[in-house]
Amino acid sequence: MKKIASLILALCIAAATFAQIPQSFGFQTVVRNSNNNVLTNSHVGARLTILKNSATGTSVYCETQDVYTSANGVATFEVGKGTVVSGVFANISWLTAKHFLKTEIDPDGGTNYTITETTELRSVPYAMFSGMSYGFDKIDSLMAVFNNRLRATDSLLGIRIDSLKHIDSLILIRLVSDSVFRNGIGYFATSSSTAITFAPSNLWYRPSDTAWKMPDHQWDTVGQVSNSQLAVGYNGWIDLLTWATSGYNDIYPTDTVVTGSYFGNGMNNLNGTSYDWAYFNQIDFCHQTYLPDTWRTPTAAEWTYIFNTRPNATNLRCLATVNGINGLVLLPDDWPGMPFGCTMVPQADNWGINIYEGIFWTAMENQGAVFLPASGYLHRSPPYHCHDQGVQGFYWSETSTTNSANNCYYMYFGIMYTVGGFRHAQYVPDGICGRDFSHSVRLVKDTRIHQD
Repeated sequence: MKKIASLILALCIAAATFAQIPQSFGFQTVVRNSNNNVLTNSHVGARLTILKNSATGTSVYCETQDVYTSANGVATFEVGKGTVVSGVFANISWLTAKHFLKTEIDPDGGTNYTITETTELRSVPYAMFSGMSYGFDKIDSLMAVFNNRLRATDSLLGIRIDSLKHIDSLILIRLVSDSVFRNGIGYFATSSSTAITFAPSNLWYRPSDTAWKMPDHQWDTVGQVSNSQLAVGYNGWIDLLTWATSGYNDIYPTDTVVTGSYFGNGMNNLNGTSYDWAYFNQIDFCHQTYLPDTWRTPTAAEWTYIFNTRPNATNLRCLATVNGINGLVLLPDDWPGMPFGCTMVPQADNWGINIYEGIFWTAMENQGAVFLPASGYLHRSPPYHCHDQGVQGFYWSETSTTNSANNCYYMYFGIMYTVGGFRHAQYVPDGICGRDFSHSVRLVKDTRIHQD
């Protein structure tokens, strides 16, 4: 009986191609006959099948190829580049489950496959996952596979690899927080017929040159010291913004007026007006510039629908800690389920239950999860000081109140303390406060509801 004597998975990621990982991976197999003789310089036919969960699991992709063995009997394949029989290679969700490669070979070059071998894919899924990366100008994570066990660190600095002989593969991954937007997934219904997607991260402002940007990661937050610097010439970033301070009519987040009615346009909403940060300004993100009117500020009704009204709403949100930052996780309506190795407890009452680090948050994010840091708030009465950072998150809506020019709506979440001292989590999508407070801003854009 003919058999495959050995199967060698070879993953080639050249430095010159880091910016764009190809949708394929290579492997080599030495083909021997029933007499254990190598089949050299022979035309062979092959059927390659990727199975999910186990060696006998469901097929998620299948293709056929015809190749010639080398003088040493080695047949080389590029999985993903053959004649497709079923499935879409680019749609394989590598991190949601284990995957196996079933190789069937006809040594006579036809389709009478008599040589079969199934091998678990250990390194390839993680390498393909790194295809999210859009340039490695800033590498945030080093991932190594030691004895086929995945380990991740948050920095390339200070890493000591004690035993190179135990490293099966070494993969550099840039944790890209805009994967949700770039992949076109992660929509949130805001009514029975409308939906939004969230921007890659929170909105930041630099007073010295009136620049606007979104940082590289969803969990990035400025911190108390920088947010307390409201001087016009300050050359650092702030991420707590007073309502309607887009720069229109020379009203910026650094303005020190404490009258709420000063910020905005009477009792009107922001959307469609130059008082909305995203309507009025271009915003930079990861070497990309979004032009004015690309994004907008969420409405109070949209926050309410996402938090309370959409189906299964309470099970699609939770307090969580991502890369050491406390905040709120929102799962989209088209959430495909938890990635392999990740769990989530909805409505957790503290930050220590749902903890995501490194590639595990990237796996969540790649499936549409949104993270909102608990950055606290800033009151404009000097001396300026951030409150509740890491304990509560406050996010503006675009919606003004109809009874006061001083107030508008915002969303907040976090750990609250009752009169009796009992701690509990709270999610409030429609709080009201003065416009002279400074809160976080996460922008959105309209999208079509997916019909799968």
